[in-house]
Amino acid sequence: MSTDFTGFNELEYKFKADDIKLQDFLALMSTLDVTKKKDVSSWDHYLTNSNEDEFLRYRESNEPELTIKRKVNKNNNWDRIEVDLPLDSNRVNIATVSKFAELLGYTNRKSIYKTCCIYWMDYINFVYYIVYDVNMIEKGRFIEVEINKDKLDKEIVLVDTHLKKGLEILSKLGLTPQNRLKKSLYEIFVK
Repeated sequence: MSTDFTGFNELEYKFKADDIKLQDFLALMSTLDVTKKKDVSSWDHYLTNSNEDEFLRYRESNEPELTIKRKVNKNNNWDRIEVDLPLDSNRVNIATVSKFAELLGYTNRKSIYKTCCIYWMDYINFVYYIVYDVNMIEKGRFIEVEINKDKLDKEIVLVDTHLKKGLEILSKLGLTPQNRLKKSLYEIFVK
């Protein structure tokens, strides 16, 4: 069995942003050389098995996907293996995904709703998002800087340089590498 996950990494830093106003984030993004912008909201359904460190995430949106993520190192959350399986939006729903996952030993555990503002540059993207529970009660605000997946096969020096550039940009909002989160949304809201 192959264990080469080249091209399926996720490199991101996540920060708690409850004290950062959306308008301040948007103002910062307006100063950057952004190549693409997207506002999106969707349900994320988390399905778990008996191993609490493993989960599937079904993103119920106009471009649905089933994702599996695994940490590369138990002590950090910024470098993970992430495989997104695109699904047919005309033929998939949470009932089908839940039944499919049940046959693999997973059960539907918890759902959250996210509203996101995403800004892409050449190598990195920034996301400001708000997480809600099933009753649409706000549970937290977050900001991420992530290496664009199509750039992950580039030299690690370039990846490191651009991630540091992203951190430098976010420092204008008072965010520093020292206060990045070590937990994923799964660990914060589900586990």
